[in-house]
Amino acid sequence: MRISDWLRVGLGMFVVAFGANAFAPLMVSYRLEAGLSDGQVTAFLAIYIVGLIPALIIGGPMSDTYGRRALIRPALIFSFIGSAVLALGAFGPTIFIGAGRFITGLATGLVMASGAAWLKQLSDGPAIQGARRATIALTSGFAGGPLVAGIVAEFLPKPDLVPYLLHLVLAAIITPLVWNTPTVPTEGTGKGKLLASQVKTSRFWLTLGLSGPWVFGAASTAFAVNTRLLEAQMEHPVVYTGSIACLAMVFGNVIQRYVGGSRTYPPAVYGLSLIIVGMLCSICVAIWQDSMVGVIFGLLATIPLGFAYGILMSSGLQEAQRLAPDDELGAASASFYSLTYIGFTFPFIISILGPAIGYITCFLFGIAMALFTIFMVLRFDGRFFKKSRRFPQRA
Repeated sequence: MRISDWLRVGLGMFVVAFGANAFAPLMVSYRLEAGLSDGQVTAFLAIYIVGLIPALIIGGPMSDTYGRRALIRPALIFSFIGSAVLALGAFGPTIFIGAGRFITGLATGLVMASGAAWLKQLSDGPAIQGARRATIALTSGFAGGPLVAGIVAEFLPKPDLVPYLLHLVLAAIITPLVWNTPTVPTEGTGKGKLLASQVKTSRFWLTLGLSGPWVFGAASTAFAVNTRLLEAQMEHPVVYTGSIACLAMVFGNVIQRYVGGSRTYPPAVYGLSLIIVGMLCSICVAIWQDSMVGVIFGLLATIPLGFAYGILMSSGLQEAQRLAPDDELGAASASFYSLTYIGFTFPFIISILGPAIGYITCFLFGIAMALFTIFMVLRFDGRFFKKSRRFPQRA
């Protein structure tokens, strides 16, 4: 049976995302068993971003120039190497963990930019079809990785080794399926731009620039901040963290069929409104973190935060790609994804500010920023405010 080209590309994105997010529940293991501090563990999320964002910014334009497959192949290789180095962390110093996360970030950056652009080219039907497929492929990996890793780490020996070995096996199976997928030539000058044209507009920065970081900011609040507050309540904290990470991603996938269906408000408004609901639930987690009430609100917060992740990811990617020609698709996708990953710094920032100013204050600030972003999205939509001379709307 022949596997369709778009599905093969989607599988490549899936396996890289699987390896990238398998780390989420293992943060608990590193804290409880390796004795690492909150700051050290959340810093590994930041190291991942250090590798990912440059790979996105450079890889997107390179895929516009040299083709999508030329970037997907090294992404799969880096993903394999990253998990292998992380596995070495079970036997050596923590520098292996940092190095492995950096390499995994490189892999994720390369596959996200080129894969999303490739899926748009391979997808017929509505304009949002390619963005939906890219979001579903990534989100399935982001969900499967922490679920499997959490269960394996909790109930099998060597929690800092076996989850990475499973990803190595999965990568070895899927990589040959993706390797020779026919590439799609781009129409244009053949000189990929480092930045897509729309990145130079105020509309991009005052809408996607503000809403983009909330994509992973929402998801990581659910699985890295709230779970940390509730850790003392859990008999199996690794499984709990992995399950919350998985649920957030699953809810992000479930909402995909409804993204773009409303003609009343831009999709981002719904996503940002759900973030406010999630932040209110997170405040309840902070208030009742020492009781089962907090655990219940932790689960409840995951629903709107997961929905928000899915809506903002899919609609934001569609908006970034909307006016981009084929020879800027990689750059446009990379620009948006780079913004989304800023959200992975949220848990690190909150781990520092939370004990100092209070977690409730952090969540209230999040609500204020979400409200401001809603205002900016509506301002540029054109249906609710008159166009501003101060912020000209340019295509």
